[in-house]
Amino acid sequence: MPAKWEEISARKRQVRDSKIPKEWRLASIDPARINVTGVPRECGILTAEELNITEDYEAKGIVEAVAKGTLKAEAVVIAFCKRAAIAQQLTNCLTEIFFDEAIERGQFLDRYMAEHGKPLGPLHGLPISLKDCISVSGYASSVGISARADTLATEHSVLASLFLSAGAILYVKTTTPQGQLAFDTHSYLWGRTLNPLNTTLNVGGSTGGEGALLAMRGSVLGMGTDMGGSIRVPAACCGLYGVKPTSRRVPRQGSETIEIPGYFYGGITTVAGPLARTMGDCKWFFEVLESLEPWRHDPQVLPYTFKTPPKKRLNIGLLKSDGVVVPLPPVVTMLGEVDRALTAAGHNVEVIDLPEFPAAYWTTLGLITLNPTNNFFNLMESTGESPTPWLVQLGLKRKGHKPDALDDSYKLIHAKEQHEIVFQKTLWERGEGKLPLDVVLCPVSGHPTPKQDGWAGPDYAIVWNLVDYPAGAIPVRTVTKKDLGEEIAAPSLGRFDDANRALWNPEFRDSFLGAPMAVQAVGRKGDDGALCNAMQVIDQVLRGFASTKPAAQLPKI
Repeated sequence: MPAKWEEISARKRQVRDSKIPKEWRLASIDPARINVTGVPRECGILTAEELNITEDYEAKGIVEAVAKGTLKAEAVVIAFCKRAAIAQQLTNCLTEIFFDEAIERGQFLDRYMAEHGKPLGPLHGLPISLKDCISVSGYASSVGISARADTLATEHSVLASLFLSAGAILYVKTTTPQGQLAFDTHSYLWGRTLNPLNTTLNVGGSTGGEGALLAMRGSVLGMGTDMGGSIRVPAACCGLYGVKPTSRRVPRQGSETIEIPGYFYGGITTVAGPLARTMGDCKWFFEVLESLEPWRHDPQVLPYTFKTPPKKRLNIGLLKSDGVVVPLPPVVTMLGEVDRALTAAGHNVEVIDLPEFPAAYWTTLGLITLNPTNNFFNLMESTGESPTPWLVQLGLKRKGHKPDALDDSYKLIHAKEQHEIVFQKTLWERGEGKLPLDVVLCPVSGHPTPKQDGWAGPDYAIVWNLVDYPAGAIPVRTVTKKDLGEEIAAPSLGRFDDANRALWNPEFRDSFLGAPMAVQAVGRKGDDGALCNAMQVIDQVLRGFASTKPAAQLPKI
């Protein structure tokens, strides 16, 4: 008889926790403390050098320091292993731990440098954390489901192999929600992952473990995946940067899902991309990846050129509402501040409308709900596991293939193609008398980071997956007391808007105080380099504008 999920969960957690050395364990954890980002500096586990490594270097800077001999790869990986161990104890962000192998890898890289006088590759000595679904040989990719917890990968994913060939160090895999199906990270297998900026808030999903680990500085560069906001949402919740690229740029071969093999949500493709504490590191990741020629290793990746000359003055389209959800007052105020900051810096900001967006959102929902759920429920039932409360609230139920699913799929994919044409003309071709846009800015969501399991909907994020545009999150600031005094002036746009407005009811509103907010930047399909250039420019402006400077709990830029 198959083991029950309770037994599997207890065993997997015990194995994971046993891999944290006793000397890296916290003496105590204060349950009343909601911002835990300062604990690594206070607990005494990290040396002064390890604090310096984990707090004062970007990913690119670590690689440069190791290449120069300023840092040793072994010292770097030990520092991040220790900090990841602390992060796990405080936020429950890890699934698989391979600290011993990582330290041995660091020692090998130091020997290689001493013997050859040059780095192994462009990622030499850099620890990289991976979302649980990205396969590493000998470890499970459970994606938050107990029935998958003991299925070990027999080979590396293409992405993991490329990282290792370039000299990187793999040391942890990070939590996802059950089946990677939620915008908060909670599963019965691993438990709930906490937001280290405020442990009562949503950490985001489905790449929530990466969000928590990076916010704790237990990683300097993490890899996630995104089908409807799964990179951008955790980045927004945790005050980070995250970029969803155009499809067929970053290898996904060897990344696990709960989908029926070959069924990629009928027209919405999941992509892999980076999360980091600086926009510079996200951009640098794509530059390094291009140099590794991933199209030679994954047949789904097309050859491309990332590097694009940066523009000093941007033409920016500001989409204040998507026509599905009216943003809550703090988000509206934040967008106004972003507008003023960019205008004051000499950029052209134009408020735009995208009337096609609501129809595109309905098409997106149609494609997602066309996907049968039997595979998910079969896995769950094999161990007696139930869907988590967020999925129950979502209304996820068992369903097989509809008799007319193929016809519905054709209709929806045709609708997707029509939306792509309209988006192209509205945003990028524009016609006479209108400036060509370099980038579109909009919210990541209609609300700031909410309480646990409070994320209201994917509308602002998921439609960019439908049309396959690159998009990323840029942290802006946190919610203030003044923000809480504002009321919603616009009439409701419907049931999705009503769900968003419910978060602004008096009994919930105060929970937003101090909650992170981010702006989403969207680029033209295939112009990932131009998008990252624009995000860097926008971020530099926002970091220097008084009204949008992040509060102390957000990253130091």
